[in-house]
Amino acid sequence: MIEFLENDAIVGDQNLAYTFEVIDPREKNNSTAPWSPVDVFSQRPMVSRYGDWNVFPYGEMNQLPNMLRNVIYSNSIVPGQLSKKNGLYWGKGPKLYKETIVDGKIAREHIEDEEIEDWLGTWDWEKYILKCTSDYSVIESCYTKFVNQKGWRIGSNLKIAYLEHVAPNKPLVVGKLQTPTHIIMHRKDFPELYDLYELFDKFKPFKSGLSIHYANLYTFCSDFFTIPQILGSVPWIVQSTNVPKFFAALSKNSVNIKYHITSPMAFWDDAKKKLEDECAKKSKPYKASMLATYKRKLLLQIQTVLSSYENAGKFWHSEQVLAEVGNNIVEQGWKITKIEQNMKETVDSQIAIANKADKSTAIGMGIHSAIGNVTEEGRSGSGSEQYYALNNFYQIGIDIPEMIIFESMNSAIKINFPEKKKVKMGFYREEPKLQEEMSPEDRGYKAQG
Repeated sequence: MIEFLENDAIVGDQNLAYTFEVIDPREKNNSTAPWSPVDVFSQRPMVSRYGDWNVFPYGEMNQLPNMLRNVIYSNSIVPGQLSKKNGLYWGKGPKLYKETIVDGKIAREHIEDEEIEDWLGTWDWEKYILKCTSDYSVIESCYTKFVNQKGWRIGSNLKIAYLEHVAPNKPLVVGKLQTPTHIIMHRKDFPELYDLYELFDKFKPFKSGLSIHYANLYTFCSDFFTIPQILGSVPWIVQSTNVPKFFAALSKNSVNIKYHITSPMAFWDDAKKKLEDECAKKSKPYKASMLATYKRKLLLQIQTVLSSYENAGKFWHSEQVLAEVGNNIVEQGWKITKIEQNMKETVDSQIAIANKADKSTAIGMGIHSAIGNVTEEGRSGSGSEQYYALNNFYQIGIDIPEMIIFESMNSAIKINFPEKKKVKMGFYREEPKLQEEMSPEDRGYKAQG
């Protein structure tokens, strides 16, 4: 049995098992690593061409949204936290309002407006807002397609017909120079074909019949794209995801880990080079599966050798080499470490890693553990802790997200109804109640008599 965990593995049978890890001593930022797309944002903005267009990719190969989706929904904790976060944003749902000044303080007056509501009734606007909210919860941005009503070309009926949510993994942001000006969207049923859209300009909304708006939270030193807060937590999310895999592998194979083996990345780089050279000599293409097959075969050979620990010293030879990495001299070689058979300590250490990963993930989600259902040892936060966490979230965690989520909607309302200058749309929410203001039945616990 070989259970791979990315580059690492658990190898074993009914007699012996060991963990295997590949160590890369080179301290470099690898843009191909799933948690390091920040490197792309550090480079010049135009990194490739698409026909006549300069491309501004969102992460490595424009894959940041897909990478985050794959990492998040492989985890047992984060999707639930996202759902909780969406619910906190949503509150009682989107409503029209006007801002007023009451006793020197800004207050919202929620209103009904027949004209605006009639327009909203012509398209599925609530689902659109819900999708934008979900996008913002992850990447702090959202794309919206503006569709103008017929007649805009001749200057009549200058109104927005409806807004359409655009999934963030679909757009390809492009421009002729060093500034994004357009978005390319490949057609779903005919991916070899694409449509070109201008970026929406709220000051010139009728330059074209269709345009796409990128509403986003500005990131320090990032000219166009938002670098989402969750990005820094991705390594912890991956770690949290791997812990259940580790336990599953142990349970599935009923084995105890006896050894932990590390190997240098240089070994595998060299192995890959040799395989490529062999392929070149035989005039056949190199495939990544060749290295994977070689690794699998070698891991099984090591297992055979380790069946008797004495044999390890006799038959397994690894040369230690010194390599220059930056300004440092680093020892590179294989290392076999015997693990004392204390399964309780192994299990406890993995649980500790999982708890740390879960809490670090919650921080990256921007939601307090007391209201994100991730607290120490899985317990729920106290009523007062939940109240203050929720109140704090509403005080400082809602306004900016709401501004971004509703940016396109409020632009459309302003364009379609210029006489209603003070009318906006936002989330309606009630202030959280103190425990003493709630009945015992509503407090989350039974009153003690």
